[in-house]
Amino acid sequence: MPKSKKRNTAHRGGGSGGGGGGSGADAGTATTAGGQHRNIQPFSDEDASIETMSHCSGYSDPSSFAEDGPEVLDEEGTQEDLEYKLKGFIDLTLDKSAKTRQAALEGLRGALASKLLSEFLLERRMTLTDSIERCLKKGKSDEQRAAAALASVLCVQLGPGIESEEVLKTLGPVLKKIICDGAASTQARQTCATCFGVCCFIATDDISELYAALDCLEGLFSRAGLKDKRKQRSVFRDVLRAVEDRDFPTETVKFGPERMYIDCWVKKHTYDTFKEVLGSGMQYHLQSNEFLRHVFELGPPVMLDAATLKTMKISRFERHLYNSAAFKARTKARSKCRDKRADVGEFF
Repeated sequence: MPKSKKRNTAHRGGGSGGGGGGSGADAGTATTAGGQHRNIQPFSDEDASIETMSHCSGYSDPSSFAEDGPEVLDEEGTQEDLEYKLKGFIDLTLDKSAKTRQAALEGLRGALASKLLSEFLLERRMTLTDSIERCLKKGKSDEQRAAAALASVLCVQLGPGIESEEVLKTLGPVLKKIICDGAASTQARQTCATCFGVCCFIATDDISELYAALDCLEGLFSRAGLKDKRKQRSVFRDVLRAVEDRDFPTETVKFGPERMYIDCWVKKHTYDTFKEVLGSGMQYHLQSNEFLRHVFELGPPVMLDAATLKTMKISRFERHLYNSAAFKARTKARSKCRDKRADVGEFF
């Protein structure tokens, strides 16, 4: 990415004044080299897609984040380039073309599933929430699914706290409306139901809100037809066996040098749900995401020195995860020390 290229800053409501979002704007004016103004005609949907997606061509496929993973950020300056691309994606969620908006939503979801971007998200949380809400309200099935999937990963990134509570407060009513809309597609309703459940799990401890969420989901599932009865009968048999015989098929999940044992239905269902949300980024978040490690009682992220990592039979990508986590821990510790020194200086 050329360093001389001007960075556009996303703000609440878009940022279509710069970067990739301009193709979705109404007809306006542009200043020529001589200072004169000329009219700009709006693109058609097809032209807008081609023009705007060219700014983010390397990341238009959400799978590119999952395949490359955070390892692509090892090179100097790549973090800045990634954030620049993500700002472009946020702008593209305002595009006229539904396909462009959907691709932008999927690109953002893929990025958030592959790397922790807490500071970036805290600065743009309201803008991103507004974009998701707009796509849920105005989009059709595929766009609604992409928006709901992004909302789920956003809450996983933010973790419990006022930020995720605000996300749920904004998106909850829209999600419930789609869930209870018999005219909406089954796939969109399912994804919105998962999103609503995940966001409630993360963002609220209010028992009345949780009961309201359960009532909403119960109403959906009680009206839904049971299609895959063979699979459901198999699940019911496993649950019945676990209750009657106290027999549970234990699973072991490996990520780097760590292992997690899934030994009960609650833990299995929780793991399966977050894996559905994060996809191939589940391992990374188990290693680095403090909220997810708290959910599964894994303790704080494991810090391993470079010598220990070299002796272990883990991939270069996994070594990067631990190096990245160790760097963040050191930075946080140093910041606390600096704050304490500043407090002492002010005291004296």
